[in-house]
Amino acid sequence: MRWLADSPWYFSVTFVRGISARELGIRLGADASAVPVSAAARDIEPFLIDPNAGIARLGEANGWAFAAEYGEARGTRRSVLAELSKGGGEAVNLDPQVDHPPPMFSCAMDGDVVCSFGLGEESRRWGTLPDLLNPSLESAGVLLPDGTPLTVGAQRWAMALGVIERHFGLSLPRGQVMDGELPTVAVSGHPDLRTL
Repeated sequence: MRWLADSPWYFSVTFVRGISARELGIRLGADASAVPVSAAARDIEPFLIDPNAGIARLGEANGWAFAAEYGEARGTRRSVLAELSKGGGEAVNLDPQVDHPPPMFSCAMDGDVVCSFGLGEESRRWGTLPDLLNPSLESAGVLLPDGTPLTVGAQRWAMALGVIERHFGLSLPRGQVMDGELPTVAVSGHPDLRTL
């Protein structure tokens, strides 16, 4: 996932452990009867003119389903992330916050948002377990011994993303997400993906 820090990162990514990519799409709002289309990131750009449109490109890696969410990204909502983790599950969201940096990390477990912070602002955390990643962040040098974060920048964000990746065992295959085609569904609004 560290490659996100060095790429044009403009989509939210929601991960859920233990369900299929198809199920994740449905839980994010896709019509269960709709057949996913195969699409690359460049294919969906024309649909994002509509501010109400939400599109998810779906995949699986390392035992986690993931959704690269474009436009209206439901996984960024605390209530949705909590719902995705109900029943003993785990859900993680990474949101680039293109219009209002820094990128955000949030994690929910068993129906509760337990830890959230901005990359580069790890000293300001919230959730029911805000210190969940502190030992890993300190061990990696992201947080200094006095609890202050290192200077912000792409390399700095990559370090924090590496900590998140290792802690949860996440993987996001760059080739598939950036250049490949993935099963794609509409999760909000009415974009007609059948034209792809």
